Amino acid sequence: MYGNIAAKIKFLAQAVAWIGIIGSIIWGFSVISIDEDLILTGFLIAVIGALISWVSSFVLYGYGQLIENTDKLVKIAGKSTADSNKATK
Repeated sequence: MYGNIAAKIKFLAQAVAWIGIIGSIIWGFSVISIDEDLILTGFLIAVIGALISWVSSFVLYGYGQLIENTDKLVKIAGKSTADSNKATK
């Protein structure tokens, strides 16, 4: 369940971004279809909402990448510590 959490966080970031982008586009076109006078508003909702969804996913994706890099560094440090312990014995 918690194995390979970095990949799961990165996948979640991508899923949230895509859901937000698709939701913003649907919402924007819904506003346009309700009233033709709101074409500009609907277009802005679709574009700005999609952009905000995409940019806001950077933080979550970056956190997943940080965990992945930290795991790699811990493995490297563990190997180097084990190698130095063998050399001193």
